[in-house]
Amino acid sequence: MKRTRPFRLPATVMLALSAALILATGCSMVKSESDVLGEYELKVGNGRIALKVSPDKSFSETIFWPNGKVDSRSGEWLWAENGISFDQLWIPSEFAPDYILQADASAKANKQPKYTEPGHWSMRAEKHWGTVTLPIFPAVDVNFKMTKRFRK
Repeated sequence: MKRTRPFRLPATVMLALSAALILATGCSMVKSESDVLGEYELKVGNGRIALKVSPDKSFSETIFWPNGKVDSRSGEWLWAENGISFDQLWIPSEFAPDYILQADASAKANKQPKYTEPGHWSMRAEKHWGTVTLPIFPAVDVNFKMTKRFRK
């Protein structure tokens, strides 16, 4: 009778499969409206924006300027097709990367709306390692990151 050894994957193959599974579950799109409810924070340099997405479809934002000034604003949000939109969100120029400031400069010449003026923003909420993020300028990792989750 021939004796057989149990089949074993080499350690490097097991490590590669484990890494692939971890990476596959690290980032995903948010598909539920209730998952976006909560408080968020966006930080750039010495400035910060606090955003509150409430169950009653309202939002409020507090802008903490680098110079110490504080502004508060509010508006309404809508969930549609797995995305969230804000009617009057404001991401001031102090929080924008250079490529957005350049786009705003040409928008002024072409009489187009600027990214750094209050206006309509739409995005797909994402979950990164369990934290919900709202991507604003994802190319430079400027995002609102959830700091507190609300239950509906």
